[in-house]
Amino acid sequence: MYKHSIVPVFLLITPVPALGQIVFQDAPALPPPTKAEKSRSDLDRIQCRMQDTTGTRLGRHQVCLTREQWLIYEAEEKDWILHIQAQAGANSGG
Repeated sequence: MYKHSIVPVFLLITPVPALGQIVFQDAPALPPPTKAEKSRSDLDRIQCRMQDTTGTRLGRHQVCLTREQWLIYEAEEKDWILHIQAQAGANSGG
């Protein structure tokens, strides 16, 4: 009998939001480019963009990638969107 009363008491004492909190670690900020880095080709230059954080209207963070990495990222995003749209069209009975 005593064992069964511990669980409800524990659940009342433990703060629920603390159990479900997820913490993400941001990558360290990149240092500003040096003169040697400025002389690289266009695809190797670093570009920083602000992106919205999912789940909040106020959250934005900076993402820095090379031009080549941005082109790959954008192509993958476009492919993913086309894939989702194709699935939605197939599921609608079209």
